[in-house]
Amino acid sequence: MPFCPKCGKEVLESDAYCPNCGENLKKPAETPVYKIVSSSQGGIGNFSHAFQLAMRKPIVFTPVVIGSIISILITFLGLLLAGVSITQYPFTGSWRDPSNFGKISFFGGFIILMLIGSIITYIMFLASLDMSRDAYLDRPLDLSKSVRYVLSRLGTLIAASIIGAIFSATIILIPVAILMFVIIIVDEEGIGTSISKSFSVLSRRLGDILVILLIAIVGNVILGFIPVIGELLSSCLNVIIGISFIALYFEYKKIQKVGQY
Repeated sequence: MPFCPKCGKEVLESDAYCPNCGENLKKPAETPVYKIVSSSQGGIGNFSHAFQLAMRKPIVFTPVVIGSIISILITFLGLLLAGVSITQYPFTGSWRDPSNFGKISFFGGFIILMLIGSIITYIMFLASLDMSRDAYLDRPLDLSKSVRYVLSRLGTLIAASIIGAIFSATIILIPVAILMFVIIIVDEEGIGTSISKSFSVLSRRLGDILVILLIAIVGNVILGFIPVIGELLSSCLNVIIGISFIALYFEYKKIQKVGQY
């Protein structure tokens, strides 16, 4: 589904004018306003550009900030309640003992609560990737639109997560897993095509990808030592890493289009 270049709303391919803002959709395409980082700058250049873009448009952090806050609150509440239960109502005897039914039910509710928090965090992270694409393309940033887009493709994204987890287990295919998600969001492709393109990008930009991954690993390790807000800061760093991969992928596409690869 194409988007209006002015307001960023979805339009039909047959539309001559945007039904939202009235923009002429049939006029010659203008040169994109975003900056393509030159390949000589490599992974450091992509990360630097991503960082600057995120600082100019901090609203891109909104999804992961919301997701992290919800996750922290749910975790804190769950642990607090679990601590009270363990202290006052220790498990004794068989699970069939009627006196334990309430405690078993509580821990089942705790697990469900944590699962809900994880789902919300997952959706918000994917929404941040969609917003990162819009930020890079200088489109209006709309959290509700990004969340709706993620929900509309949730089946594909969940399947991609399973495949990504398998790739990540091999360690060496972690870049493919990351690129797969970027391409699914950026090009709105299916899983098979996204994996194929991921291997192509990896073969051309392996050095730059490893640099970005190293920044991500070191940054997340350091932020992990910060109490309370460390998780939130790590989530924000991962948004910048996502933009870095988006910048790298668009750079790859542009160079490929002009026949330099």
